[in-house]
Amino acid sequence: MSKKPFPPRLAKTVHGGLRPQGGRREAWWRRRWMEWLESLHMGARLGRGRNYAQLGQIRALTVLPGEIRAEVQGAEQTPYSVFIGMEPLNEDAVTRLLKERPFLTAQLVAHALPVAFEEALHAIGFSLFPRRREEMRFQCDCKDWARPCKHLAAALCLFADAIGADPLLLLRFRGIVFPESQPDLTPQCMPEAKILSIPLSVDAASVPRRLGTLPYWRGAEDFQRTLGTAYLRAHDRALLALTETIDLRFPEDHVTD
Repeated sequence: MSKKPFPPRLAKTVHGGLRPQGGRREAWWRRRWMEWLESLHMGARLGRGRNYAQLGQIRALTVLPGEIRAEVQGAEQTPYSVFIGMEPLNEDAVTRLLKERPFLTAQLVAHALPVAFEEALHAIGFSLFPRRREEMRFQCDCKDWARPCKHLAAALCLFADAIGADPLLLLRFRGIVFPESQPDLTPQCMPEAKILSIPLSVDAASVPRRLGTLPYWRGAEDFQRTLGTAYLRAHDRALLALTETIDLRFPEDHVTD
């Protein structure tokens, strides 16, 4: 009796899934993460996972100290639960290092990740990145026997893109979390503060470019191009408002009886 060939199952389409935004592909820490990912020799699973990430098949991704959790939509009705774990860096050792190197600390808080920080970690016996496969824990509730499977690969690829946009996500995964502090801008703290005269910019898209790409966002449209279009419309009307009294509402905002 001949066996019936089963057609490949297609993943269910996700509307509003997380998509990579190409954040700083040249960043050294992103390259190092991808080099480690490729060293796992996943074969075709890595390519399929990367394709899943590009298509927005990841419904949610959460980064916590020592773990990454994701919900990846496959062919089943219910998305697969993905877990990636790694022992966080030694808190006492990292705290001592940051106290001894305040300049490094200032750079990290400012969302920069100098190579000097990785070198300083190496000097005390640690690393930001996995050095052996055994250091990582991979879990997914799919039926694939391999770990990492394509669902884990998808989450790892999206995480690579996210840390390219914001290296603090990599630090968070390794257990280094800086408290969010809000500066006090009351007049008592700024007695000499004056209103600054800022020259007008003719470049309407300068603000979106300075914002950069988001670590990841929901939508098939390019983030900067979409935001740049909105800024262009607002920019032109704001310039008119400085010279004459105009109705700042856009045409579609007008209500007709």
